[in-house]
Amino acid sequence: MNFILRAYSFVFLLPPTLLLFAMGSFAYLEGRKELSIDMLPWAEADVRMWLVLTGGFGLLSMVLALLKKARVLYAIYAVLAFVLAVYAVFLSRHRFDGESDFYWGLAFVAGALGAMLGAMVHARK
Repeated sequence: MNFILRAYSFVFLLPPTLLLFAMGSFAYLEGRKELSIDMLPWAEADVRMWLVLTGGFGLLSMVLALLKKARVLYAIYAVLAFVLAVYAVFLSRHRFDGESDFYWGLAFVAGALGAMLGAMVHARK
């Protein structure tokens, strides 16, 4: 069961981590000074920097965790991802198009909670 939780954690967190890093990197490459993503807690002028830093930290922590070094960094990143998911669904300015979209947001928060638990298990091992 612990292996399944750990594997789920990596599989769930890898796509959003790559997306954060890619979005921030492309914003820098494109030369955008401001980027507006209303689901994130950062000011428009700082979004691209935070996207790159968060995605980079996530990728680094995943690689180190897979190499069985500094596993606690991965657990910290998983907690950060869960907090960002909760913020995006419940606290941000974003408005969902309908009930179905909100349920998808809730499913993402539940998935992030499972990934966080898997990362905690991985960090304890």
